[in-house]
Amino acid sequence: MKVHRSFWFVTLLPIAMFIVGCSPTALVKPLNKGQWSAGGSFGGPLIGFGDLTIPVPFTAVGAGYGLDSNATITARFYPTAALFGVAQVDAGFLYQWRKSERWKPGISTLPQAMFAIDRWEGRASFYPSLDINAWWDVNSRGDFLYIGSANWFELRGTGALDREQTQRWIPAFHAGYTISKTKWNTSFELKYLAPGSSNENLVVDYKAPTQNGAIALFVSLTRKF
Repeated sequence: MKVHRSFWFVTLLPIAMFIVGCSPTALVKPLNKGQWSAGGSFGGPLIGFGDLTIPVPFTAVGAGYGLDSNATITARFYPTAALFGVAQVDAGFLYQWRKSERWKPGISTLPQAMFAIDRWEGRASFYPSLDINAWWDVNSRGDFLYIGSANWFELRGTGALDREQTQRWIPAFHAGYTISKTKWNTSFELKYLAPGSSNENLVVDYKAPTQNGAIALFVSLTRKF
């Protein structure tokens, strides 16, 4: 099935502007001190397209650096959003409050700042956010299961697409599994985006358990140095 560019134009722009945080969690566990990582993710909200349900093919690329055994800085850029006219970057600081021990989960927080600007109106947007994650180590190899929430904060009275922004706190909830190798990590994440925001009367047919938000699927690949 050939998809015309105009379809992605009218589809990706409303998603990118309506649901911030269309990406998997940037980082759950800290890197080792002095360690670098680089990688990317693919996926997005599930939408109806004809008789199919497909994830929007958003992409993100980024890097991280371990300041010490508990703290890591991270930054990302979003190529798909840029291709369709929205330049978007984010940066954050992850801190591990405790490690995973047997049945007790590890806990980390990741405050971030996201900046975006569109090429048509030159509208700039700034979103602070806070990710809170818990994880359990699964095996000696380093695989881990995680759950968490991503909390975005809208600072303006008018949100994306000139929608009245009555909800200043925009949460998302996620669960994922990371396969860890010596140099490579592969993560699979399921995310419920903006469960308190209506997905009705929009260009996009979001797939969700209710008429709010959207379910999203992501795959991430990270190389450690």
